[in-house]
Amino acid sequence: METQVLIIGGGVTGTGLARDLALRGIHSILVEKHDLNAGASGGNHGLLHSGARYIESDPSAAKECRIENQLLKRLAPQCIEDTGGFFVAVEGDDESYVADFPQRCTQAGIATKPVDVAEARHREPGLSRKVIAVYRVDDASIDPFRLTIDNIGHAQELGSQFLPNKQVVKFILKDKRINRILVVDTITGKENTIEVEYVVNAAGAWSGKIATLAGIPLQINYSKGSLLVSQQRITKRVINRLREASDGDIAVPGGTVSILGTTSQRIDSLRQARPTIAEVDHIIDEVAAMLPEVESVRYIRAYCGVRPLTSASSIGDDREVSRGFALIDHSTDG
Repeated sequence: METQVLIIGGGVTGTGLARDLALRGIHSILVEKHDLNAGASGGNHGLLHSGARYIESDPSAAKECRIENQLLKRLAPQCIEDTGGFFVAVEGDDESYVADFPQRCTQAGIATKPVDVAEARHREPGLSRKVIAVYRVDDASIDPFRLTIDNIGHAQELGSQFLPNKQVVKFILKDKRINRILVVDTITGKENTIEVEYVVNAAGAWSGKIATLAGIPLQINYSKGSLLVSQQRITKRVINRLREASDGDIAVPGGTVSILGTTSQRIDSLRQARPTIAEVDHIIDEVAAMLPEVESVRYIRAYCGVRPLTSASSIGDDREVSRGFALIDHSTDG
């Protein structure tokens, strides 16, 4: 078996790259040790950001979110429910942040419009009586599973391959360049080699382990984001807390349910990637300030996603070994 490009990781980044390459006439094989969206691509809140959440903490990311929001609405409308979103401030929130919000959005090119509080409650009856300000933004809900399936399906139609349940266990080098990849079937234990020209590491939180196989030291720190799924849909649109990005400040409608989140906690090991009772309680308490109903609804699931936090200084400088090996990390929070 051989390919021009081997992609490691079956999330939205890996499958999106496989499709992009296929559209350019470049054959690829995508290998995933479990199945599609087994990592952070399946452990998120499904929010298609307008970018407004990051106007204070990361203006560059805010602009990128706005651009990607518009691209995905055009390229993958079948995966998106264009709900729109409200940013709401409640009594006690930082009023200077509220006052600066529309100007900061404008600076990032993010469309926003003030909404009368009474009108906002008419549109979203579950909003707290303590809401003092509301702004409308272009948030939406996206189905990451459908997006990933569509990406890899199109790539396969164009001749690329997807190999699930295949774990990369060894890189075989020739003249200090990756020449072959040894993979093992995680179900049968059978081993196979794949001849490659280029390797792309799109393994998300597992990127460091893959890089190490190539002899490239890559120190990965992890950030865990926990989320909570309600039994029924609580709101029509995305509801965000009008404050700097923090824990428990988003409620995202997803089909017949709502997803509440998120947290952001540093963890030392992927074995710690599970939600805790304390996190669940914290999410409910925080979201209840915007939507009091969340204190009494039934919840059917809690889960978490993990994103890698990579230190640039930890990347090895062995340029000979790293030729033909690329690290892609486009992970987002929660």
